[in-house]
Amino acid sequence: MILTHEQLKAILAAGGGVVVEAPMMTVVQLRALCTAAAAGGGSLTIKRCSALDAALLVELASLAPGRVTFDLTG
Repeated sequence: MILTHEQLKAILAAGGGVVVEAPMMTVVQLRALCTAAAAGGGSLTIKRCSALDAALLVELASLAPGRVTFDLTG
């Protein structure tokens, strides 16, 4: 199933958890997902994020402390 960015934000804002792949999202979209996770208590896992620099990962994590997981395995 493919969900829109707005649907993903709604799930996170409702307290749900989602897993996304960084190459499929813009930085603006990733920031918005983190903000939605923080607002609703949702959990966001970002996979395939090895191309993102450490400063951006820190920024994203700070938008939703304890709610964002980065999969750095591949």
